[in-house]
Amino acid sequence: MVARSDFQRVLRPGSGKRTTGRPLSGPRGRKVVRAMKVLRIQLMPRKKNRVLVHLDGLQDLEDIEPLEIALDVVERSGIHVGDSVTAKDLAQLQEDDTKWRTHQAALHLLSYRPRAEQELRVRLRSKGFPHASVEWCLRHLEEQGLIDDHNFASAFVRSRIRLRPRGRFRLSQELREKGVTAEVAEQAIDQAFNNEETSEQDLARAAARGWLARQGSTLTESLAGTDGSAERERARRRLHTFLSRRGFGSDVIRAGLEEAETGAREAVGL
Repeated sequence: MVARSDFQRVLRPGSGKRTTGRPLSGPRGRKVVRAMKVLRIQLMPRKKNRVLVHLDGLQDLEDIEPLEIALDVVERSGIHVGDSVTAKDLAQLQEDDTKWRTHQAALHLLSYRPRAEQELRVRLRSKGFPHASVEWCLRHLEEQGLIDDHNFASAFVRSRIRLRPRGRFRLSQELREKGVTAEVAEQAIDQAFNNEETSEQDLARAAARGWLARQGSTLTESLAGTDGSAERERARRRLHTFLSRRGFGSDVIRAGLEEAETGAREAVGL
């Protein structure tokens, strides 16, 4: 955020000329005004930290539409009221403003939850930001330590293990859907399993216990039976499907079925 004193510094009249600023061409299809003067820089009432830069075309009689730019960008540019600017100066301002808006959008997305680099790239592109600005933003966030696919994947797997148990296959699939590479996903899964001192069998048992706790007494009694009744087999198939959808393989599912059956018998007093 730019302080009010910074805004006053932007408003302070300059020397009337700008020797810096790289020349850039004006918008395609529109007349380029070669000599322009900054008449005033106006804070926008309903848009925090954005200003309107009003320009005078000097020898050009056409009205020049004010530029809406982030105050941060204007302050860093060194442009003041009274300065003469070129079309290239203004084009650079607009380019820098696009980068600023891209960065702000990325920070807003990251404020909800951590995200993988590719996931963030897709979201920013879907908002209409140009490729160059998005790639610049991602590199900037990486340098700031705000995006790191390995840290993201490790945190994601830890959360799943503790709160919503999944098999290795499903964990890898979910990470790949978020743009994490297969190599990074496997490394994160291995690390999380080691750190949490758990295995797929342990997770399948935990998932089965959670499933059983949500079932009614009728299904629990059916699963607790030792005969080969249709009701018992139906309950086992439901649990098998539940565990399979969560990425557990057949061998691991067997451990989950045994855990649920034991829990069901304890629940009904057998």
